[in-house]
Amino acid sequence: MLSGGGAGKRAGAGFVPERGVIDRTSAAEAAARELRALILSRQLPAGTLLHQGELATHLGVSRTPLREALQRLTAEGLVRIDPHRGAVVAQPTFAEVKEIYELQMLLEGAAARAAAIAASAEGLSAVEKVLDAHEHGHSGHDWVESNVAFHASIYELANKPLLVELIGLLRNRAALYVNLLARTEDGRARADHEHRLMLEALRRHDPDELEKLVCQHLQRTLDWLHTVIEDE
Repeated sequence: MLSGGGAGKRAGAGFVPERGVIDRTSAAEAAARELRALILSRQLPAGTLLHQGELATHLGVSRTPLREALQRLTAEGLVRIDPHRGAVVAQPTFAEVKEIYELQMLLEGAAARAAAIAASAEGLSAVEKVLDAHEHGHSGHDWVESNVAFHASIYELANKPLLVELIGLLRNRAALYVNLLARTEDGRARADHEHRLMLEALRRHDPDELEKLVCQHLQRTLDWLHTVIEDE
């Protein structure tokens, strides 16, 4: 139980944390969001040394929230801590992406089955709207964000919040690799075609077909990434 000491004050039935805690957390979230965008857009390429002083000045934050932001991006696999150099932008490796995608196939396949069974007319309509918006996105960054939104809209229909949460964690770890796919028009076109097939299986409430399509979708992306990462 939290006491009314230096950690904060109670006002009525609610607990109000100190202002500094909120400010620092918000600054860390904003710094993480900005750094993530710079890494995924390759404005900060793999192997770039992240000088904390320069980054803090560029982002307009102090070093404490910046360190918290770097810790978050390390957990997502976008930043690695080199014992000699410090924080650096992570270099994709196929061994890592293979493990991530194998886990995604297990979890997303299960979520797809449950979604196909549980999907309501209202839920289907929501997925259709997300996919329509996704297909109208043109830039690589917009495509990546709406791609995540499309898959999430399907899995939300499964009514399995813990499963959806775990999938979200893996998709954060896969973001660096999905951005490699988004850099190519052929890769985006192939993925978009497969998205339409998934929607049709969802409309038919066909769990076997939707699970198969989701796993094939992930496997094809993994196969493509194997060649790209080897060439990086």
